Amino acid sequence: MGILKDAGESLVNFSERFLDKTEELAQIARITMEIKKLEHSIKEIYLNTGKYVYDQVVSDRTISNTDDFIIKAVATINDYKTKIQEKQNEIQKVKEHYESKYHR
Repeated sequence: MGILKDAGESLVNFSERFLDKTEELAQIARITMEIKKLEHSIKEIYLNTGKYVYDQVVSDRTISNTDDFIIKAVATINDYKTKIQEKQNEIQKVKEHYESKYHR
């Protein structure tokens, strides 16, 4: 009976680790998707800013770094980049949490 008990405990241990790994990967995937959305938003701002600059040049208007549109675009991009860094740190914390759980 000792072998069956050991096998059962091993199976339970494996199942717990499997579920934990699945949970870890799900959390990382969710955060990664949030990062991808922010990166996509940054690309859209770059695109809109380029279109804005093009329209200004074609219309013989001056462009300045004090332009409200440019200021808002830069501020939003910087905000999104900060959020991306925070989310990357969050991913690292998730990995460290699960690593420390099994590598003590």
